[in-house]
Amino acid sequence: MKAKFSARLICLVVAVVALSGAVAFAAAMGSPYETFKRAALKAAAYTNSTMEFEGALWVNGVVEQRSKSYEVVSDYARLSYNYDDNGDYSGYHYSANGLSLSSYSHYTTEDGTDWMSAFVSPPSEHYTHHSGILGIRPDDLGSARMRFYELLIDALVGDLKNNVTMSGDNGVRTIQGTLTGSQLPEIAKAAIDMAVEQAGEYYWNRKEVGFDGSYYVYDNISIRSGVKTVTRWREPVRLMTAEEEYAMLYGDIWREFPDSVLYGFTQYEPDGPTYILEGPSEQVSEYTAAPTRADYADRGVMNTPMSDLTLDYVRGEAEIDADGNLLNISVRGAATVTTVFGDVMELLVEGTIRFTDIGTSSPSPPIPGAAQLLTYENIKALFGSEYVNVYFTLNENGTINESSLTTTYPGEWDRGISYSSGYSMDRSAISGALTVTQPPVVITEGVEPGGPIVLDPPPPFPDNEASGGAEDADDGANGGEGAGDDSVDDSLANE
Repeated sequence: MKAKFSARLICLVVAVVALSGAVAFAAAMGSPYETFKRAALKAAAYTNSTMEFEGALWVNGVVEQRSKSYEVVSDYARLSYNYDDNGDYSGYHYSANGLSLSSYSHYTTEDGTDWMSAFVSPPSEHYTHHSGILGIRPDDLGSARMRFYELLIDALVGDLKNNVTMSGDNGVRTIQGTLTGSQLPEIAKAAIDMAVEQAGEYYWNRKEVGFDGSYYVYDNISIRSGVKTVTRWREPVRLMTAEEEYAMLYGDIWREFPDSVLYGFTQYEPDGPTYILEGPSEQVSEYTAAPTRADYADRGVMNTPMSDLTLDYVRGEAEIDADGNLLNISVRGAATVTTVFGDVMELLVEGTIRFTDIGTSSPSPPIPGAAQLLTYENIKALFGSEYVNVYFTLNENGTINESSLTTTYPGEWDRGISYSSGYSMDRSAISGALTVTQPPVVITEGVEPGGPIVLDPPPPFPDNEASGGAEDADDGANGGEGAGDDSVDDSLANE
């Protein structure tokens, strides 16, 4: 899977930009420098504001990933809107004194009715969202810790105070600046060298090898210090019966079938059949080899081993109002990366943070009326408990259907099986002959595994009324060709 853009932003902007640019370009000469520094630290401790962030990463002129967030914070509540890698809205989280609500807590009953849930608890007199966007409290601003941070920023800026300008209009001060790689102080250059050294230092992935309904075979691939280790494992499984699946979805499978779920259960594809793990995972083989480009194909630039990272430039602009509040800050930086495989990539990263409603923000639940209905007093009066997971449906106008309020778990959790252990992946079912690549137990470094081994198709499942009959088991569990037998076990074990 690709690393989240936020991690790349930290790696690229903090190590390359923030240490050398985001502070330096805006940290200008004398008074402008102090003006920006005070405003930035004050913004980090905002406890009552609305913050919006947008950013993007380009690789060789192509957008690789976008990021967006929108957060409303006050002393008593926090509302966060989430967005996917394309910048499209994906859901929200709301937390307040005595109420937690999330669009991700979404349930579906057998008849297709959609349910939501919230957690209601007694309000605390000491409750407050008193930490700012960077986890800094307002009363921290005068602490020894913050003084240390200021001195560290001063050291990072060094002689770069002459690289910015400041202008004013209608009470708003604008600080602008540009930094090139040749202007970096030594400590920032050392940070870049560290980023180059650490990029791709550790990598872990899991790759499916094959699945025939009786055994799931996969490789764990790890790379550390330039050495790739591939460890092959297999899991003995069987198709979950109809009774077990019903208990998993609507009952208590751990109580009703304790022996069956001793090792857990899992799904190998979204919305696919569920399998019982009949034993622990067994190691089949292990070998080492040199990493290749293919190993990092889905890892992103900042997680690929580098031989060089050169900062081309960083440009930035910040606006500060007459009260010393940071209104927005924008950063644009470019760098050239050379990987250990000789690939040269041009990176461009942009990010903008905007602050509004400073001192006046008032987050409320996105569900109309939820704050008034889902109070501690109302829920305790209805159900007699102080700490309650309450479930409900919505009316057509988006409000809560009061008659639907219940503490009874309504159905299947849409986000997946809560107690599964094992590996889930997005793939089509594998049927027929199981084809895997046979690695030797020991292999010389730099040599890839040898040729394929094709296992004979296993016989079909026997009739099993509990799991829906032989036909259902064949078609649903194994793509229509059946399950494994001891020949699969022996062949994989001999790898």
